[in-house]
Amino acid sequence: MGDDPTIPLGDVRQSDPGSDRQGAFKRGWTAAVKDLDDDAAPSKYAEGPPPETLTWDSLGYRLGSVFGETDDDLRQELFDWCRQKQKRES
Repeated sequence: MGDDPTIPLGDVRQSDPGSDRQGAFKRGWTAAVKDLDDDAAPSKYAEGPPPETLTWDSLGYRLGSVFGETDDDLRQELFDWCRQKQKRES
């Protein structure tokens, strides 16, 4: 995957994302739900779209923007699916 044109700096991902990446994913999702709530204080993404660089945080934000508030089991299932997909591709 080193020559993937969609990753301008090359693939810098961990081969097996751990709890730090899981936390980032969930923080991003929480920020998205916060931005969907008109009464909540805005998240760090409220000024514009998430950065083009795909991180676990911005991935969580993107999915949270689509699915909104969900139970923790579904968030965990989606994180696990993304992690397994990454492991298969690396």
